[in-house]
Amino acid sequence: MKHSVFFVVIFFALTLVACGKPTAPESASSDNYGTTHEGKPAEGRNELPGK
Repeated sequence: MKHSVFFVVIFFALTLVACGKPTAPESASSDNYGTTHEGKPAEGRNELPGK
């Protein structure tokens, strides 16, 4: 019993270390939202609604 609790704790700790924190940029902005990677407006089904 004592060994299984130890292994669960170690597994949980390793999981937290492996996952880390989220990788989203801290200064995310929506200035380029709705554009392609080239900066052009999206077309077709990728176009923003309301245009």
